[in-house]
Parts: sequence; C-alpha cells; structure tokens
Amino acid sequence: MKHILHNILIASIALSLSCAPVLAYAMPDPAPASQVDKKKAAEQKKKEAEKKKKEAEKKKKEAEKAKAAKEKAKAAAAKQKEADKKKAEAAKANEKKQAQRDKDAAERAKIAAEKQKAAEQKAAEQKARDEKALRDYEKYQASLENPKPEVISYINLGIRAGYAAMMDKLDPMANGSLWGAGTLNQSNALQQLKGGPGAGLNLTYNLEYQHFLFETGLDFRFLRSTSDYGFQAVRKDMTYGSTYTYLFDDLNETRNMMQVGVPIMFGAQFNRFYFLLGAKVGYSLMGSYTQSGLYDITVNDPAFLEPYGMGIKQISGATNTPITFKQPEVSLAAELGIDLDEWLQQAPKPVDKKDKKNQKKVAPGQRLPFGREHVHYRVGLFAEYGVLNTNGTAAALPVEFAPSQVDIQKTNTMLAMNDTKLNNLFVGAKFTIQFEIPGKTPRPVPAPPSYASFRIVDSRTNEPIKNATIETRNTQNGKVVVRQKPITPKGLVLKHALGTYESEINAEGYYPVKQIFAIEQVGDTQHIIIPLQPCPVLRVRVYNQETGMPVPTNVLILKDADTEPAYTLTTDDSNKAVSQMLAEGPTYRIHIAQMGYDTVNMPVANIGDSLNIALVPIKKGEVFIIKNLHFATNKTRILPTSEEALNDLYKYLSSNPQIRIKIIGHTDNVGKDAANQKLSEGRATAVKQDLMERGITAERIEAEGRGESQPIDTNDTEEGRQNNRRVEIEIL
Repeated sequence: MKHILHNILIASIALSLSCAPVLAYAMPDPAPASQVDKKKAAEQKKKEAEKKKKEAEKKKKEAEKAKAAKEKAKAAAAKQKEADKKKAEAAKANEKKQAQRDKDAAERAKIAAEKQKAAEQKAAEQKARDEKALRDYEKYQASLENPKPEVISYINLGIRAGYAAMMDKLDPMANGSLWGAGTLNQSNALQQLKGGPGAGLNLTYNLEYQHFLFETGLDFRFLRSTSDYGFQAVRKDMTYGSTYTYLFDDLNETRNMMQVGVPIMFGAQFNRFYFLLGAKVGYSLMGSYTQSGLYDITVNDPAFLEPYGMGIKQISGATNTPITFKQPEVSLAAELGIDLDEWLQQAPKPVDKKDKKNQKKVAPGQRLPFGREHVHYRVGLFAEYGVLNTNGTAAALPVEFAPSQVDIQKTNTMLAMNDTKLNNLFVGAKFTIQFEIPGKTPRPVPAPPSYASFRIVDSRTNEPIKNATIETRNTQNGKVVVRQKPITPKGLVLKHALGTYESEINAEGYYPVKQIFAIEQVGDTQHIIIPLQPCPVLRVRVYNQETGMPVPTNVLILKDADTEPAYTLTTDDSNKAVSQMLAEGPTYRIHIAQMGYDTVNMPVANIGDSLNIALVPIKKGEVFIIKNLHFATNKTRILPTSEEALNDLYKYLSSNPQIRIKIIGHTDNVGKDAANQKLSEGRATAVKQDLMERGITAERIEAEGRGESQPIDTNDTEEGRQNNRRVEIEIL
C-alpha cells in the first residue's frame, strides 16, 4: 500500500509538471475580491487566450505557408530542372536537326553545283559540237564553191547480148561456080555466113576523172555462129573406072566458143553520154562444132552412056565435137552509151527532211555522192572484132571415105580446109550497174542548226513570266513551225532554219504580243526578249458582313444593260478572291443574288479593281422571294427547273441551323378565291416537303398560303400576274 501511494505521488508530480502550461491556460485566475473585477479579469483572460490562439494559428499558418512555399520552391526547382533538361534536350535536338539541315543543304548545294557543272559542261559540249558543225559546213560550202577535180572509182557489173559471127575465109572456087572442078585434095567451097546469138558478163573496174574514163577487168563471153557451105568432091574407083561426084549444096555448121578476156578501154563522158575505145585480150576456154545437111552422089560409069544418081543422103556429121583455137585472141572494142541516173537513180535526201521542195532530181550527167545514191546505171551499144586469126584446127579434108564404100564415112569442120582463117565479131547492147566506191565523193554536210532563244518578261518589273506560250509561223509560207509551246521562266531555245518568222506570245493576265524575227546565218543564235504588258484583272471576294466569313456564291458580271451575264465567277469558303480578266471597252456591273442575303447590284468602276463585297444577312422578320421557282400550271407539282433555287435554299438553312422560316405561297387573281387559296397552300407545303426530304427538320419550317390577297403587282397584265404568282420566305 505504501508503495502504491508512493507511485501515485510521483505520477502526480510528473503529470503536474507536464500539464502546467495547459492548466495555466485552462484554469482561471483566482477570483478577484469583487465580482466586477472577476468579470473583467475573465474577459481579459479570454482576450489573451484568443490572442494566443490567433497567434498560434498564425504561426501554424505561417509554418504551413513556409512549408508550402518550400514544397512549391522544391517543385519549381524540380520543374525548372526538368524544363532545363528538356530545353537542353531540345537545344541538342535542334542542333542535331540544324546539323542535319546544314548537311542536307550542303548535299543539295553539292547536287545543285554538280547539276550546274553538268549543265555547263553539256552546254560547252553542245557549243563545241555546234562550232565544229559550223566549221565543217563552211568547209563543205567552200568545197562546193571551189570544187576540186575528184577521182571517182566504180565496180561495174555488166550484161551483154547481141549478134555473134565467126567469119572464116575459104579459098574461092574455080570460076566462081558451085560445080567447079576439083579433087578431094583440091576441094573448093562457097560459104554463106548466118551468125548467131552472143552473150556476155563482165566485172570491171571503172575510173572517172573529170571527163576522162578508164576501164579494165574481166570479161566473159559466149559466141554461137552458123555458116552454110556448098562444095563438091570427086572420087574415082580404080577397080571399075567409075567416077563418083559428091555434091554438098546445104552443109550447116554451127560453132560455139566460150572466152574470158581482159579489156583495156579508154574514153570520155560528156553530160549524160559516154564512149570507150580499146582492145580486149581473150583466152578461149572451150570450142565445139556441130554439122548437119544433105549430099547427092552422081556416078559416071563407062558401062552406061549417061551418068546416074545414087540418091540424096543424110550427112552423119559431128555433134558438139571439140575444136581448137589459137591463143590469145585480140579484139578491137568500142562502146557508146548513156547514163540512166536521171531516170533510175533515187533522188538525194534533202538536208532538211521537212523541206521537200529542196529535194531535186538528178541533173543530166550528175554524179551523186556516196550514200544511198551510190548505185548508178547506164546502157550502151558495143562492137568487138577479132584482128588475129583464131583458127587452130589441124588441116584435114572436109570428108573422108572408106576404100570399099561409096558413102561418106566421116566429115570434118570446114575450118580444117586449106588453112582457113577465123575472125570473130560480136556486136549488141550492154546494160551496166555501177557501184561507186565510198570515200571518193564527199558526203553533203547539212547546215548546222540555228537557234532562237526566247525570254518573256513583265514590262513593269522586267521579271520572267510563268506559263507563257509561243506559237511561231514562217512568214514566207504561213506554215506553223512551233505550235503552242510553253516557255518557262528560264526561257526557251528552239531550232530554226534560215528565214523570217512571226511568233505570238500569250500569257495569262497579259496582252498577247506578236514578234517578227529573222534567222540570217547558219549556226547563229538569235536572243529575243519580249516584254508583255499585264492586263487589268478584276478580283472579287464575297463575305458575310456580320461574321466576316466567306460566302460561297455566284458572282454575275453583266455588260451595260444586258440581262445575260458576260462572265460568271464562283466563290467558295476558302476566303480567297476569284479573278477574271475583262475585255476593255464596255462598262460592267456586278449582280449577286444569294439566298438569305440582300441582293447586290453595283457598277464596276475599274476592271482592274479588287472588290471586297459584304453580303447583308436577311434578319428576323424580313421577307424575300424565291427566284426561279416553277410549278406546273394550276398544280402544286414543282418542275425540275426549280432544282437550283431549292438547293440554294437548302444550303442557306444548312449553313444557318439557328434560323426558322415560314414559306408563304401567293397566286394571281385568275380563278376563284377558294381555289387560289388552296393552290397557294399546296405550293408552300410542296416546298416544305422538298426541304424536309433534303434533311431540314419540320420544326424549322412553317408553311401557309395567302392566295391572291397580297399582290405585289397589277393583275391586269401577264407580266404582273406572273410576279404575283410567287413563293416568299419569311425569317422567323
């Protein structure tokens, strides 16, 4: 118990010490001696307590405020740190972007410089080519003015055909009679030369120098000649003493000869005609003969008083039997002919493919340069005569007999008789194709191109004009040489032949200009700068007067008192002005009739003005008439021609969803009042129904009809009655 009391006492003392301030605050002072003093003391104590409380609250608030400020400062510092970090990152990113932009700009500059360098190099190369072409052309023209004699070479391929004859010379018969006396070893004969066909092919080289001609090469020819012979032969039979007379009055011998030769010909050419003279040395490749004919045998027998015949017999002559010719053969040769180029050769291509008038035919005797015109043609007459004896056949009798036979056993060629001489003749026509060897005749050099350089500028600023076009005509023939070609601000360079031209330049917003210029020298560049005078352009912007927003509408521009518009401009909601270049001369006025706005009619003072036209919205209580709204006669059915008017009304209501309207129908006074009232109500309802079908709610539309009660014009004329038949819109 003692310990318990001791513990309680100690706890009480500790509690009193810890709660002393509170107890001092909570416990009242000892009561004053008087009641008033006690009250005053209580009030004073209360005031002090309240003051302390306020001071404590103030300190608390200040502490909280300081804490909040500290936290705010801490947050601000964190935020500033984050902002600085982001700023540093942004700066770093910007530096990286700027570095990339600088790198890209450097790349673009490098590419641009490379392009510029390539363009300059290309221009320099083109200039060098043009200068070289000009030098070559001038050199070629100089060669035409002072031509040098040229050596022209040809390879000739010719074909010949004509008459051939192998002329043999036999000893004449005694007394000139077919029946002249003679023995087998002294036979006489007569000859009748018929000749035959001849053909040849030659491959030669031909040289031409001014008028002089030379030709040599290889010549192949085949000759076929026929001769008829008459002769007699006498034979005695030593056993019986009979005499046999053999009469040959029609022995036909045909000879064939094939030769190769080398011609050596000289000649000249004048205009289209030429001739060649010379000799040909030939070598016979083969020769043969063929015989045919009849003979008659007459016998003088001592046992008979009169001779008797043994009949006519067929000669079993030689067929394609070889014969021998002497080598070589030499013939004198001549050729006379005419060139066919002016009729057979293709005309040369013109220097300018488009200029077909310069494509002339070949002049007589003209030799064209190598190219597609390198083939030439000529035809002529020739004659060749052999001056040496070509007969190389061994001597033999014309006929041979067996000792015990009467008939002829064998015949020989007539060239074997009595050292017969043989000379050949070949005459006829010759056609030759000549292939000109390239390089001997210079090719024509076309004239280097001439250029016209155009640059179109604004006459006021001297700046290049975009989207200009050019069309050029040749003033000599009126032919269009350049058709509607655009000219960029950098200009345009076009090739032109020599001549005078007229160009028409057009650009939007500028007056067209015609410019005449001449290209007088080949390889020349004519620099032409054409200034264009700008045309005045009317610019129109339409906006809502109250809101300032653009208004999509049709702007009609009418001339003077015309009712039909000369121009129609359409604005949209992009707030951009629409423009139109107006023809000078007339006066113009602008008419705008947009649904929901007052109609605008205003003159155009200057066709180059920029007009900002404010449309005044129709306000609550205002009434306007729907124009171009048409109904079937005495019907409520809306005609298709009203589509534009109804669509404009729908757009107006859609763009102004806060607006409500009343549709009011009116009629003229034709008909009964009740019918007109019903018709006006039906038409107003029809318009309301159309708007509802387009998407306008019924709550925004009222409809009523007023019949003929409110005319706006006289009903005594058709025009007045038409004005009275209307549908109005009242803004509610």
